[in-house]
Amino acid sequence: MRSIAKILLMGTAAGVLSSCMVGPDYENPDSEVAKWDLKAEHFSRDDGLWKSAVPSDGLPKGEWWCIFGDKELDRLITICNQKNPDLATAFYTVEQARQNARMNESELYPWISGDASYARTGSSKNYDQTATSGTYDKWAIGLGLTWDLDLFGRVQSMVVSAEGQAQAALDDYYNVMLVLHTNVATMYFTIRQYASEKELLERTLQVRKEQTDFIRRRVKFNYANDLDLHRAILQENEAAAQLAAVERSMAVSVTQLAILVGEAPSQFKFVPHPLQEKLPKLPKAVPSQLLERRPDVAAAERRVFAANAEIGVAQAGFFPTVSITGNMGYAASDFEKLVNASSFAWGVSPQVYIPIFQAGRIYAQKQVALAAHKLALEKYKATVLSAIGDVEGALTSINYLNVEYVRRCDVTKSSLKVQELTQKQYDLGAEDYFAVSDAQRIALENERLQLSTLGDKYRACVNLIGALGGGWTHSASPSPEDMKADMYSPIRQFDK
Repeated sequence: MRSIAKILLMGTAAGVLSSCMVGPDYENPDSEVAKWDLKAEHFSRDDGLWKSAVPSDGLPKGEWWCIFGDKELDRLITICNQKNPDLATAFYTVEQARQNARMNESELYPWISGDASYARTGSSKNYDQTATSGTYDKWAIGLGLTWDLDLFGRVQSMVVSAEGQAQAALDDYYNVMLVLHTNVATMYFTIRQYASEKELLERTLQVRKEQTDFIRRRVKFNYANDLDLHRAILQENEAAAQLAAVERSMAVSVTQLAILVGEAPSQFKFVPHPLQEKLPKLPKAVPSQLLERRPDVAAAERRVFAANAEIGVAQAGFFPTVSITGNMGYAASDFEKLVNASSFAWGVSPQVYIPIFQAGRIYAQKQVALAAHKLALEKYKATVLSAIGDVEGALTSINYLNVEYVRRCDVTKSSLKVQELTQKQYDLGAEDYFAVSDAQRIALENERLQLSTLGDKYRACVNLIGALGGGWTHSASPSPEDMKADMYSPIRQFDK
């Protein structure tokens, strides 16, 4: 027993004192993109959106949609969190990655197993004269131990890589959540735009019907001709056709929204309301923290981290592998003598594996790891560039949409005034009905364009929030307290 304890103690000391990771130290790839210098003046921005101070903490972490103050949108995103299968898939991918990391971590420690056996054997008297003749029993119980000392950090590098992949999977989960939330919000405001257009077209169709009846009466008393009547009927039918087209687009969009939130369209309950003129005021944001908020950027960085650890795994392949296998237990032919000092048996087997010649295989493995690290680094830089482009595009859209919407309102106001004056001139006999119908057509077109631009403004706000990583808080992801009711929320996070 003292010999076994001595050997195990020496092995433990060797493992603790001599182990080292032979791979390169990790350098955060943010230094690779530092030359892009994310400052407010480098963006085409809406006035006053950026600031240099700490981001606003007034919003709940991750619940960026609360700035719209829309209970129906809140309800839809809650349903999405609970029922969307893509979010559930991303969650179980995280769980799978975590357990893979735990499996790798288990190789850092000794593996101990227990065994028990019984055998009843009858020997041949004519086969081996020196063996015990007749029938006899063999009872055995014992413990076995296997331990890879990991002197050069191969297993440690595997653990670090697996944890990096698990962290990346968690960031992917939050990115899927962010994309789903922005898609739900975008589709929601699109449907509300259709609801506004539907309301407009229903009013217009009612006016067109009244106008047709009015022209029909004028024709009856010879104050108008058949051409005027057919133009009025044309305007009525055109309004009805546009209404049907909007209703079709709305129905299709409602079906898509139902799929996004994870419900069957036949069971999805949703009554849209027209858009409001006033949009929420966007909180100020910090451009330098863009890389901290975007979960896709965080996932790309974690994959660089994992690829860096894989270089250490490949580098450790050049060095010896040392392991210890041991066992101890009791063996006896009689069960009564099994737990007896004279039945004790043990064995220790240190093993050393030294790679000598593998025809360049280990070298090639290291080159693969180096190339994979460079690949992950370039993907990270591409993701950062894409994030900057998303923010730039969203800021530009908001900036120009604000100007466009003001102009659209002016155009609509002018076209409605033209329609009113043309109708008065027609009633006085100074204009024919062609001028009236043309003015009506232009006015309706401009009103619809104004509503479409308003919808674009809502969608641009959502796109900007998504481009910034979902809100203006230190974390792009909801806190555990905010997400404890979410069935797909990860239970814990790996520390980065």
